[in-house]
Amino acid sequence: MTVQNGLEIRGTLFRQPFAELAAEILAARISGSLRLSHGSKKCIVYFKNGRLVFAASNSREHKIFNLLLLRGRIDHKDLQQAPDFTNDFEFTAFLVRSGFLTKEESDRLFADQIAAIVTDAFSWKDGDWTFSPLARIRDGLEYDIRIDELLANYSRCLAENDVLSRFRSLDEQFARSEKEDLNIDLSPEEAFVLSRSQDGPLTVESILNVASISQGRALHVIYTLWLSGFLTRTDWERVFDEQAVAAMKNVRLELKREARVVTQTFADQAKPDDPQPQPVANSTPEPTVTLDEYLDRVLNAVTFYDVLGVDRGVESDELKKAYFTSAKQFHPDKYRSESPETLKRIQDAFTSLSQAHETLKTPELREIYDYRMRKELAEREKSGGEAAGNASLQAEQAAENFERGFSMLMEGDAESAIPFLARAAHYAPKNARYRAYYGKALSSDDKQRHKAEAEMQAALKLDGSNPTFRLLLADFFVQVGLMKRAEGELNRLLAMFPSNREAREMLDDLKTRTS
Repeated sequence: MTVQNGLEIRGTLFRQPFAELAAEILAARISGSLRLSHGSKKCIVYFKNGRLVFAASNSREHKIFNLLLLRGRIDHKDLQQAPDFTNDFEFTAFLVRSGFLTKEESDRLFADQIAAIVTDAFSWKDGDWTFSPLARIRDGLEYDIRIDELLANYSRCLAENDVLSRFRSLDEQFARSEKEDLNIDLSPEEAFVLSRSQDGPLTVESILNVASISQGRALHVIYTLWLSGFLTRTDWERVFDEQAVAAMKNVRLELKREARVVTQTFADQAKPDDPQPQPVANSTPEPTVTLDEYLDRVLNAVTFYDVLGVDRGVESDELKKAYFTSAKQFHPDKYRSESPETLKRIQDAFTSLSQAHETLKTPELREIYDYRMRKELAEREKSGGEAAGNASLQAEQAAENFERGFSMLMEGDAESAIPFLARAAHYAPKNARYRAYYGKALSSDDKQRHKAEAEMQAALKLDGSNPTFRLLLADFFVQVGLMKRAEGELNRLLAMFPSNREAREMLDDLKTRTS
C-alpha cells in the first residue's frame, strides 16, 4: 500500500479486498472515489460520507441495455431504434422520452446496475485499487445504495477458509459499533453474537464459550457483522487510519469553503479504456466530412476501423477522438426532420459507429477483433514457454467464442449459439459466466435439458453469490415446469440478496401461478 501526494492511496486487492476497503470507508464516513482493476475489468465506485452513491464499469455485462435484454424488457431490434444504446445515460434518457420507462424505473435500473457492479467487484481476488478523496461524482448522479446490506450478503456467501485468511489471529477483538442507522435483517446466529457485544469486546473464544457453533462459523459471523458495520475492529492493519481520515475530511471542507476546486468527475480523469458515466466530447473538433460522406463511409465499411475512419495502428486517444467527433455531429437526434429513409440510415450508421468504438476502445477486445479479422493468430513470443502460450491461446479462444455465442443467444438464436458457447466452456471450464450461458442456450433444446441444468449448477458452484446465474436457473426450472425447485432457488437468492427486485417479482408471479 502506498500514499500518493499525501492523499491518494494505492494498494492491491490481494492484500486489501474491495469488501474490506468499502467497510472501512463506510465506518469512517469519508468521501471520494475508489478505482479497481482486475485483468481487463475496471470499475470505479464513488462514496459520499461513507455512503455508496455511484459506480461505473467497463464490462458489457453491466450495461443498462444488457440488463434490459436479460430481463426480457427489450430485444435487439429495439436497440436499433435507440440513438446510442452503449451510453447508459443517453440510452435511458431516450427510453424515458419514448415513454418506455418512467423516471422512477430508470433510477431503479441504475441502482440495480450499481449493485451488480459492486457485487461483481467483491469477487475480485487480485488486481489494484486507488482511492482518491478529491475525485467526486457530479451533482445529480447520486443513488441510495445499501452498501452495508451488499457487504453482509457478500460475506454470508464466503467459504469459511476464505474468512479465516482475513484474520491475523483468533485473539482479535471486536466491539459494538456506535452507529445507529443500521437496518439489516440478521440471522439468529448473527443476532445472538451481536447481543454478546453489549457485555464488552468480542473474541472468537468468548463466542465459543457461550454458543454451540464451530470456530469457523464464529469467525464467519463476526466477519459479517464487522463488514456490515455492526462491529468495530481493533489491532489490525487499517488502510484509512485516524490521521488519514482526518486529513481527507479537512481537505474536503477546505476545498468546499475556499475555491470549490477539484470537482473532477470520473469522465474528466478517465483513460480511454476506463468505464465512464458519460462521454466527454466538448473539446472535440467538428469533422470535415459531410453527412453523405459519413454515411457512405460507415455503411460501406469493411472493418470497424473503416467505420471510425482510422488506421489499424491508431492510438487509443485518436480512436476515441474519432468516435466522439462523428458522434457529436452525426447523432440521430440532430436529424429528426430528415425523411424516414434517411433517418433510418443515420440510426443504422450510429449503431455501427457505437459498436465499433465499444469493440476497439479496450486493448483486450481490440486484440480479439484483430484476431477475427486476420483469421490467424499473430506469432507468439516463446519466452513464456509452450504451456503459457497454450493457456493464453485457450483464454483468447474462449473469449472469442463466448462473445459470438452470447450475441447469437441475445438475438434469440440459441441453436446457433450452442457450439460457440460450448467451446467457450470447454476452453475455460472455470469461468462461471461461460458455463451459465452455455446452460441457458442448451435449455432451448428439450433433449439437452439435463445437460443445461448441469452447466447452470456448475456455474453456481464456481460463483454461488452471482444473482444472475441463480435467476437463470430459476427461470429454467419454470420453463420445464419444476415450480418447487424454481421457488427454492429464488428463496435462496433472496436470502442472500433480500432487495433483489427481479427475484421478488419472479417469486410473486410464481406463487400467483401455482395458487
